[in-house]
Amino acid sequence: MLTVLVSQTTGGVARVTGARYEVLEVGGASLSDLVKSGSMHLLAHARTVRTLERETVTVQAPIDTPGKVIIVGLNYRDHAAEMRTALPQVPRVHMTAASAVTGPGADIRLPRIAETAVDYEGEVAVVIGNPASDVSVEAAWDHVAGITAANDVSARDVQNGSNSLVSGPNVGLAKGFDTFKPLGPALLTADSARDGRALALRTLVDGEIRQQSSTARMHFSIAQLVSRISQYTTLHRGDVVLTGTPGGVGASSGRFLQAGQVVEIELEGVGVLRNRVVAPSPTPLSRNSTKS
Repeated sequence: MLTVLVSQTTGGVARVTGARYEVLEVGGASLSDLVKSGSMHLLAHARTVRTLERETVTVQAPIDTPGKVIIVGLNYRDHAAEMRTALPQVPRVHMTAASAVTGPGADIRLPRIAETAVDYEGEVAVVIGNPASDVSVEAAWDHVAGITAANDVSARDVQNGSNSLVSGPNVGLAKGFDTFKPLGPALLTADSARDGRALALRTLVDGEIRQQSSTARMHFSIAQLVSRISQYTTLHRGDVVLTGTPGGVGASSGRFLQAGQVVEIELEGVGVLRNRVVAPSPTPLSRNSTKS
């Protein structure tokens, strides 16, 4: 079984080994390139060209431009309970903007028109490695490149239709604002992720634990999700599926994100996805505004 934890760094595609990155010779390709071209197998025998200390590089999202980002809702019993909603009989699926994807260390910018009810959601993200159309549960993992950590940031007032500036409710828009989909810091390849071992997942805001769970508590497994979604739409290489969040989201307590806070999503075997929340951009100039 091939065991690889790999990151996209400013120094190149790198195998993660403790506190160091082993930069691999992959012909100048990015990790996104390898996934989208079906060339992840090259990592197994790639030569290490240099070793870098973790503090000397910047880590980027493992997939920078997914074709599709698919969101699964209510996939943990405790989250369904806190939202006062029954668990779905089949996966609850939405699509959102791929342009929302950002990487570890990047800022989460509060939207100017929806800044007061922005929520965190720590999740496991699945990166598709082979096209999947109407695949079985048993075959689903054969179509996965790997998993990574995700923060499914959501503007709850847009999601529930209470934002007067947005015609709603609109789940896809609520989750698709720029910077609302941090991914990373590494990709745990499918051979490592598919062994059935439960992985711990937790979310911290300014060091305070807000969510704490395990992939063992998913209502629908990763294989079940990939299989069912592939019945709705063909999943292509580089598409990303967010598999749902545990209980403890801000919507249940009214503790939404504020500028200056730091959100950390910790996924066992993958690492820590850390992002700072920043204030909205200044109000844009009026169309008729001119400088004299």
